[in-house]
Amino acid sequence: MKTAKLQKPDFLNELNKAQREAVVNYKGPSLVIAGPGSGKTRVLTYRIAYLLNEGVPAGSILALTFTNKAAKEMKDRVKQIVGFETARALWMGTFHSIFAKILRFESKHLGYPSNYTIYDKVDSKNVVKSVIKDMDLDDQVYKANDVLNRISAAKNSLITAQAYDNNPELKERDKIAGTPRISELYKLYAARCFKAKAMDFDDLLLNTNILFRDFPEILKKYQGKFSYILVDEYQDTNFAQYLIVNKLAEKHKNVCVVGDDAQSIYSFRGAKIENILNFRNDYPGYTIFKLEQNYRSTQKIVEAANSLIQKNRGQIHKTIWSKNKAGENIKVIRVLTDTEEGFVISNSILDTKLTQQLQFQDFAILYRTNAQSRIFEESLRKKNIPYKIYGSISFYQRKEIKDLLAYFRLIINNQDEEAFKRIINYPARGIGKTTLNKLDNYSNAKNINIWNIIKETDQYSVELNKGIRNKIQSFAQIIVDFSSKLKKIDAYDLAFEIASSTGLLKDLYNGKSPEEISKYENIQELLNGIKEFTQNPERSGKFVSLEEYMENVVLLTDADKEKEDDKNKVAIMTIHSAKGLEFQHVYIAGVEKDLFPSHLS
Repeated sequence: MKTAKLQKPDFLNELNKAQREAVVNYKGPSLVIAGPGSGKTRVLTYRIAYLLNEGVPAGSILALTFTNKAAKEMKDRVKQIVGFETARALWMGTFHSIFAKILRFESKHLGYPSNYTIYDKVDSKNVVKSVIKDMDLDDQVYKANDVLNRISAAKNSLITAQAYDNNPELKERDKIAGTPRISELYKLYAARCFKAKAMDFDDLLLNTNILFRDFPEILKKYQGKFSYILVDEYQDTNFAQYLIVNKLAEKHKNVCVVGDDAQSIYSFRGAKIENILNFRNDYPGYTIFKLEQNYRSTQKIVEAANSLIQKNRGQIHKTIWSKNKAGENIKVIRVLTDTEEGFVISNSILDTKLTQQLQFQDFAILYRTNAQSRIFEESLRKKNIPYKIYGSISFYQRKEIKDLLAYFRLIINNQDEEAFKRIINYPARGIGKTTLNKLDNYSNAKNINIWNIIKETDQYSVELNKGIRNKIQSFAQIIVDFSSKLKKIDAYDLAFEIASSTGLLKDLYNGKSPEEISKYENIQELLNGIKEFTQNPERSGKFVSLEEYMENVVLLTDADKEKEDDKNKVAIMTIHSAKGLEFQHVYIAGVEKDLFPSHLS
């Protein structure tokens, strides 16, 4: 059913000429080159609102972003313009969340249940470590992070474990690097994940591509469904994301990509700048729009940026300009040591805050690598300056939080082996590491999921005494009982019941140390978050399951995980973490040879 066409929308008056052109010319392929601070989010948002105003059904619009925060901001603004009911039908979210949603619907074609688990980096690393151990490899040669990076790079290039094993060039490269068994590791890692009915983040892209490649009728269904596709930060897309967008846009060719080749900073994560540079070749009838007015920065900053950017090769030409005041000169401060650098910056923050009557949250310190943060932490602490490290351990990575989330995961997907291993003996129930190792070894040797073994321990020849078998059966029954309630009890009530009846809350509540009290409070905070999630107006009148909540949590990006209560603090972070953020005063540290830019650049 089409959305009723409204009168010429008033919101167009809020746009400058270039922005308006990019919004109203919505048919066919469009490339929107958006310089920093040029209002690209507004253009994307208003373009969606304009499509709805023109009568395009909300369910046929697909908008892809890189953070849930960006998607939420856009959706909230669209709601204000077109109304809640219309906006809720939009397919808007991160690449990973949208593809996870498609895979939930179509998972049976790939041999997964719809309630498959999504492994985070910690889960993936644990699986890799267990594979390295089982293959009797030296973990100083085959480092888990390095192995994961190789597997991730392969998946983002759409190279499956089997294809990797059949590629002599890749195997030769691994041999030269002194890690000739990467292909075996990749195959075993993929098999372990599949046995647990789990996908990692890269699988969400890889498996969506496989789904569309091997099942053309499914591709055709989604090509027909999405008549208008919009992509944010197109310069940051990798090969897998690029290919999915191209496949989906094949039928209608109403695809609008927004980005800036000069802001491509994620090549180390697999981003391909060629995706935006070659858009004109992929879509010969394309229209280009350039957003060149910077509303954010002073003229001096814009001029400095232009002087650097103009040296780029193979760029899409644009001239960024600003009507803002000239602003202060960019200062270059020379120091002899990193200790002196930390001292100078912390002093400058205090002086500037006092003389200009600013807040600590108006300041940011940026650096190239996380290792540089220590010196600034020390110097800020000495001056009693509150600070927040972006990208540090998030709330959801704390042990007590991961423990409770592991219960949720196993209850949703009984095959989730990483969740099982985490909670089988927490709180303590007398099932030790020896027992777990026996189960794990038997499971891997026979390629049978651990859950299937513990559900029917009498059928399998695992050497366990009767007492241990009874404890395992008792644990399994707890999980089964909760699994049966997933469709009957909403997310908050079920989560509270799980935290209470498993003894997890009691275990922390009985603790006397400040650390244990803090952990208890964190669990309460998580439960409060689940309550807020279920009571969100967007879900008003709907049954909100624990599965829906977990889907939301596991797909949070690093930017989404930063807590709102860290407001009035100096922000310290890498250059990459700072993308899209704004501060009144910024210190760029460590601008020296082989550090920034990196020697790898």
